Amino acid sequence: MKILKQSRMALFLLLWLFAASMAFGGSLEKGFQYYRQGEFEKAFIEMKAAAEAGNPRAQSVLALLYAKGEGVGQDDARAVEWNRKAAEQNWILAQYNLALAYDLGRGVRQDAAEAVKWYRKAAEQGHAGSQFNLGHCYSKGVGVRQDYREAVKWYRKAAEQGNADAQNNLGLLYENGKGVKQDNAEALKWYRKAAEAGLPHAQYMMGLAYANGEGVRSDRAEAIRWLEKAAAQGHAEAKEDLDVLKGS
Repeated sequence: MKILKQSRMALFLLLWLFAASMAFGGSLEKGFQYYRQGEFEKAFIEMKAAAEAGNPRAQSVLALLYAKGEGVGQDDARAVEWNRKAAEQNWILAQYNLALAYDLGRGVRQDAAEAVKWYRKAAEQGHAGSQFNLGHCYSKGVGVRQDYREAVKWYRKAAEQGNADAQNNLGLLYENGKGVKQDNAEALKWYRKAAEAGLPHAQYMMGLAYANGEGVRSDRAEAIRWLEKAAAQGHAEAKEDLDVLKGS
């Protein structure tokens, strides 16, 4: 009888969860539909219903609505509250946004250590932005003891996912031999990836590498090409070096 009772309870729980998921999903989908149509107040109502029912995705979106002031008065503190609810359910984007809130002191007292805690949770689940920010924290010693090896580790994870900022910073660490053996060729490899993604600092570094023959054969034409790309994006040093190179 005890086993039968447990089976009935399990069946009831499964049926309840199924019904709840259908209800939550309905509110969630309606919320997204209203949002796409620009009907933010209706979107807020639907998202709030799903969020209050415990849906982490809805909680994360509701936090975004509060943060942007769409369909509701802008309120960073409420955004933090809803991001926390979703983050505690292991919702990656909410963990990242909660970390940003602590990092910037937006809607909550600034706390670098707490930011690192949430960046790490999202980073360990593969979130590239969190991996980059965690690498930055280790590189600068913000909220954690400075550790260039850990910075390299997290920058690499983000860089391998195509994060241009991480690729650039990984190149910088290889260039300066921080947390890794100094290697101009490896630095250039990562600078090139970031430069091809359009990052002006990486384009500038590519220009310098070709101008000075560091990690690559000296090539004036290639140096000018990369410096022009960086200069076109407003990189001041690239403009100066480009004038010098063209005048030589």
